[in-house]
Amino acid sequence: MTARTSLLAVAALVAILGYTSFADSYAVFLIATISLTAIACIGLNVLLGLAGQISLGHIGFMAIGAYTTVLLMEKAGWPYLAATGAGIVLVSIVGGLLAMPALRVRGPYLAMVTIAFGFIVEHGTVEWRDLTGGGNGVVLTTPPSIFGMPLAERGLAIASVVLMFVGVILFDRLKRSGWGYAMRAARDSEVATRSIGIDLVRVRTMAFVISAAAMALAGSLFAPLQGYISPSSFPFLQSILLLFGVMIGGAGSALGPIIGALLVVLLPELLSDLAEYRLLAFGLLLFAVLRVAPNGIAGLIAQLSAKFFPAASVQHDPAEASAIGTPDAALRVASGAPSLDVADLSIAFGGVRAVQNVSFTAQPGHVTSVIGPNGAGKTSALNLLCGFYRPTSGTVKLGDRDLTGLP
Repeated sequence: MTARTSLLAVAALVAILGYTSFADSYAVFLIATISLTAIACIGLNVLLGLAGQISLGHIGFMAIGAYTTVLLMEKAGWPYLAATGAGIVLVSIVGGLLAMPALRVRGPYLAMVTIAFGFIVEHGTVEWRDLTGGGNGVVLTTPPSIFGMPLAERGLAIASVVLMFVGVILFDRLKRSGWGYAMRAARDSEVATRSIGIDLVRVRTMAFVISAAAMALAGSLFAPLQGYISPSSFPFLQSILLLFGVMIGGAGSALGPIIGALLVVLLPELLSDLAEYRLLAFGLLLFAVLRVAPNGIAGLIAQLSAKFFPAASVQHDPAEASAIGTPDAALRVASGAPSLDVADLSIAFGGVRAVQNVSFTAQPGHVTSVIGPNGAGKTSALNLLCGFYRPTSGTVKLGDRDLTGLP
C-alpha cells in the first residue's frame, strides 16, 4: 500500500469506529454483520480471486467455527479467545484435509465436492443432537469477554471492523508475496506453473486453509452476535451469496470483499418492502451488476480511475538506464555465474523423435537462441530444459550441478 492509501484506510477505520461507538443498536448490528461477512468474503477471495478455485460449500467452515466456539465456551468453560483460536485451528485442519482430495479434481467436480461437504456439515449438526442440540440449536448463555472485559453487541461490532481492516491488509500482503504470485500463476496457467517447479496441490491447499481459517473467524464472531446458532443459521444459499459477494465486489481485489459484503447485507434490507419478490429483485440486481462490470465493482472503479486520473509516468535517470542497458554492464552482472550446458538431449514420443542429440552452451550475459521451422522440436527442447519433460537421454547442467529432469 502507498502512503496515501494507508492514510485513507486509517481515516476510514477511525470514521467507522467513531460511528459504531455512538450508533443505535440496529446500525451496530448491521455494521457487525457487514464486517463479519466481509471477513468471510476475504477468505473466499483468497481461494477464488488468487487461486482461481470455486467452492460452493464454504459456509460449512463457518458453521464448524461457530459451533466449536460456542460448545467450548458453554460445555468446557473456555474463554472466548481460546475457543475462537481452537475453532480456527480445527477448521484449518479440516480445510487442509478436504483440499488434498478436492483440489485434485477440476471444474464442476470441485464444486460438487464442496457442495457435498456443506451438506455433510449441515446434516451432521442436525443429527448429532447430543453435541449440537440438533435442529433446536445451541444458546450462548456465557457472554464473550476479552481480558475480563465483556463484549456486548457494540464491542463485537468494533472488533469485527478492526479484524476486517486487518484482513484487507493481510490479503494485500499475501497477494504481493511469493505465495500470492504462486497462487495466481496456478490460476492462470497450470502448465507454466508446473514447469517452474511450483507444486499446484500444495499452493492450492494453502489457499484453501487460509480461506477456511477466515471463515472460522467469521463464524466465531457470528455466534456471540446472534447469541444462538442452529443448522438453519448456515444454509446452502449463504455459500452462494458469499460467492456472489466476492464476484460482484471484484475477485482478486483487496477492497472487493468489502464492497460485496455491503451489497449482500444491505440490498436485502433495502428491498425488504418487496416481501416475497425480494429475492427475485436481489437476483436481477446481481445479474445487472455482473453484466455491466464483469471484473466486479472494484475492477470498474479501477478502470474509471485509470481513465480519468492517469498515473504520472515514472521518471528514470537516462544515464542510469543507459549504463544498465550496455552489454558491458550485463557481463559485469553475470560475471562468475555458471553457464548452462546441454549435451545430447533427446526425447521420443512413441516412434516420433521430437528432440534428437541437441547440444549447446548458454553463457551468462549473452543471448542464446534456439531456432528452427515449425515442428523442429523447439518447444519440446524448452520443456526438457525446464523439467516439464524427462529426457530419454542427454544431460542439462548449470555449472557442475546436474538439472536433468528437475522441475
